[in-house]
Amino acid sequence: MSNSKKYQNKPHNLNFAILGAITSFAMTFSAVGVLETLQPVQAFENTSIITKQKQSEIKIAKIAGTYKTVFSPEVLAKAKKQGLAAISGQWTIKPNGSFEAVINTTSTNGKKETIRSTGTVSIKKGKVISQIATLNGEEPTPLPPPQTYSLLADGKTLQAENQPVKLVRQ
Repeated sequence: MSNSKKYQNKPHNLNFAILGAITSFAMTFSAVGVLETLQPVQAFENTSIITKQKQSEIKIAKIAGTYKTVFSPEVLAKAKKQGLAAISGQWTIKPNGSFEAVINTTSTNGKKETIRSTGTVSIKKGKVISQIATLNGEEPTPLPPPQTYSLLADGKTLQAENQPVKLVRQ
């Protein structure tokens, strides 16, 4: 993780850094997309927009399911150095494009913490894009940046781009 140095002395911040890599699996509607739907357009343009939305939904339905979060050995080693004895996670992607994610951590002194997030998922240009909407029931300020994932050849693994995290469909 590129920001690992600033999280080395703060296990709480590491949890949020890992959470950012994992739970950024959602998408917010862009202002351009919202404006397109609000502007008057000709009938054939409306059909084009609806067709694009249906195609996107079909692709999202393809990746819908329950995923186990798999952290790289480097992430696990850093987590242990910062006092985490265990870290695990699970994602649920729904066919409507929403997701729920849960990260569970246990510190070396036995303290357990659960981080829950929700958001939405989109597919653009063959990439899965996500954006967090809530973190532990509240909207985070500022919102974390969107996270991009690639669907690997096995058809069931989503690899976070520029992050050492994978989501593997169960």
